[in-house]
Amino acid sequence: MGPHIQFKNVTKKFGGTTALSEVSFEIQKGEVHCICGENGAGKSTLINLCAGVFEPTSGEIWVNGKHEKINSIQKSEKLGFSIVHQEVPLCTNMSIANNIFLGSSESMKGIFINESYMREKTQELLDLFQLKLEPTRLIDSLSIAEQSMIQIAKAIYYKPDILILDEPTAALTNDQRNVVFDIIRKMKRELGTTIIYVSHRLEEVMELGDRTTILRDGQFITTKNIKDITMDDIVRLMVGREIDNNSCYQCYATDEVLLQVKGFSKHRQFDNISFELKKGEILGIAGFVGAGRTELLNSIFGINKPDEGEIYIHGKKVPVHNCSQAAIKNRIALIPENRRDDALMAELSVKQNAQVVILNKMLKNGVIDKRKSNEIMDEMVKKYHIKTSDVNNCIMTLSGGNQQKVIIARWLANEPEILMCDEPTRGIDVGAKAEIYELLRDIAQQGIGIIMVSSELPELLTLCDRIIVMHEGRKTGELTREEASEEQIMKYAAAIAN
Repeated sequence: MGPHIQFKNVTKKFGGTTALSEVSFEIQKGEVHCICGENGAGKSTLINLCAGVFEPTSGEIWVNGKHEKINSIQKSEKLGFSIVHQEVPLCTNMSIANNIFLGSSESMKGIFINESYMREKTQELLDLFQLKLEPTRLIDSLSIAEQSMIQIAKAIYYKPDILILDEPTAALTNDQRNVVFDIIRKMKRELGTTIIYVSHRLEEVMELGDRTTILRDGQFITTKNIKDITMDDIVRLMVGREIDNNSCYQCYATDEVLLQVKGFSKHRQFDNISFELKKGEILGIAGFVGAGRTELLNSIFGINKPDEGEIYIHGKKVPVHNCSQAAIKNRIALIPENRRDDALMAELSVKQNAQVVILNKMLKNGVIDKRKSNEIMDEMVKKYHIKTSDVNNCIMTLSGGNQQKVIIARWLANEPEILMCDEPTRGIDVGAKAEIYELLRDIAQQGIGIIMVSSELPELLTLCDRIIVMHEGRKTGELTREEASEEQIMKYAAAIAN
């Protein structure tokens, strides 16, 4: 079989920033081709060129041996591309079935919509993905993991020639991931589908891929057969340096209790949760999707008031409000799970996003002091190693890792005592992860208490001084660093530990 897709000296520039520089490689028909690289390496730009969102500044993209000008999403779809983006672009106020068939004439019966046909076909998809959901369920009632599965289901329903998956398993459990992998293998085997797979989870690359292409700083580095390369090789080629996430562990926790949560309960979300957080401690919260971890953090931060429970800060009881401003006043900060929808203002600049909670620090006679604002921003960029060509560029031009650094920098500028992080490294490459880990350790060293939710057990074991585990809204275990292991955490998460 010949090349299905060829990139020939592809360059893409955004103003003065070069996202891709003369990238050339081929993707064979019917293979699983993994694209690896740090955030900012050019992976998303490459995907958007295939999607017709952007056109190359120079260079050519060939499909099935023919030079194609992919200048629209419609042209991309006509060429057989179907793309699952990292951020879930579903219509949240519509049902699962309506999302699956949105934009398709297949569900039409004359001039009418064939609702029964839509429900029948959607139910077949839900069964294939082992999702116990009704086709009529609204998208906004689903978990992020379920929404991700629906997006993948929508992409494969129309049997594309080329399926591009951008971090498809970031929000999935291991069981859900295995279901998706089985479907991908079946598409490759039975339909000859070409699959482009983008993931920071290198173990998935090794398990699923036939070949991998590695990008670094917008440049092509190499294409290798998976059988001829190791994960360590991929990391070195991606970042151009050695990465050691496990180095330099040090406990900065003191005996001083910063936060006590007592008897927190909210109907159908979590029940009777109690714990304490010490100054300088990194406290992990583990559990499967649906365990109630995100909901717990949101309640502590005042996004959703619990039905019962008390909060003490420095031993003093504070009111539990249904308002995040009260939490901010109590020097609590939250980095949410979904940074794009819940933490970033996508239409604003890097600078505006970074400084939105500290505007009062830059006021002079009721007006923002631009000189002071620039000084603070310069310090943020330098201190947190934020990679941007211009702080006045839109925040969405940054890689996921740099977006996360902006969010962390924003909250730290507000001088919190308690920092809650919900999946802080989701969708972030190994190099940026190491930087986030180092940053969290530095924050703990300053005496700030950190509560960290993560679905990646090695991450919790690397960073945390103590780990509590939840199962279906209940606290089922608490482990010191010395007691914690992946096996023990999994037992508590599945509620099978003694």
